[in-house]
Amino acid sequence: MTKLSQLKIDPEFQNQINPPSFEKTHQLEMNILKEERVLNPIITWNGYIVDGHTRYQILRKYPFIPFEVIEKEFSSRYEVLAWICKNQLGRRNLTPEQKKFLIGKQAEAEKQIKSFHGNQYTLASESGLLQNEPDRTKHGSRSKVAAEHGTSESYVYRAEQFARGVEAAEEAVPGAQEEILSGKIRATDREISAIAKVPKEKCPEVVAELRKPKAKRDSSITDSYSSPSKDNEFITTVKQDIQGHKKGLNKEEKQNLKDAVKSIYSPRRLADGEAMMCEIQGAQEDFVRRWEMCFREYPDILTEPKNNDKLLIFIDRASRYLQAVKDRLNDDKKQHS
Repeated sequence: MTKLSQLKIDPEFQNQINPPSFEKTHQLEMNILKEERVLNPIITWNGYIVDGHTRYQILRKYPFIPFEVIEKEFSSRYEVLAWICKNQLGRRNLTPEQKKFLIGKQAEAEKQIKSFHGNQYTLASESGLLQNEPDRTKHGSRSKVAAEHGTSESYVYRAEQFARGVEAAEEAVPGAQEEILSGKIRATDREISAIAKVPKEKCPEVVAELRKPKAKRDSSITDSYSSPSKDNEFITTVKQDIQGHKKGLNKEEKQNLKDAVKSIYSPRRLADGEAMMCEIQGAQEDFVRRWEMCFREYPDILTEPKNNDKLLIFIDRASRYLQAVKDRLNDDKKQHS
């Protein structure tokens, strides 16, 4: 039987869950006390809670109440994230913002499952291409998610951009995610999506502006990042021109259009070291983000001696590895000098 103390929290898993209101949490607590047991089991993966975070928090107050744990099998944390999102999307009381965020996160997780073949530590043979928009016929993640939720691929694409913006806002200003998904921050999808493109040092300023009523916002701050890119402006213009044409394009116009569209997209190439630097950078930024999230959510990691000792072990391991990589770089430089 799993003990309450054995259950673990993964911040990324928890952040996909829409926390219930105070009233609903209180009602759940009263129901548990009345029944003297937890009716729904807590779902876990490798000991980490994937469903039942609120029940877990209530049980910490009443550890004498019996509960059940069901351990599910997933091949990777990406499968866990996809499952969490689909499970949450089955709820009826989601706001439009919550639904869009979850669909975007599910699409991203499904894409990673395909790209990494179910192993988050093994790169796919063509993972250098992942920095570009995946080919729809080769990577059917977006169409799969669209079919599951009865929406379009274009909506799923916008949901992915929206989810990235929400996470960037939360990273810069803790609590922003809940404000956006609850509708407290009233902003367009484009404004939220654009937060992911804002330099990190500017993110808090942009979020602060979006927290203001629309009439009081400094549009010079928000519009500078949420305006369409040149490529998007071009594509929109082309679509408008074609839709508004009373006659067919002549031969010269067709060729000009074809050449212009070609110029937008860079040709694909096989992955090499230069292409994979984006992967290295992403891994480094993800490492910092996840550690900071843990420190923020669980400050006792830094204050409790028993946690300090374990943390120092992890730091030493990471430091030794990075030093070994640095030594290899220096050795290679000497050999080529």
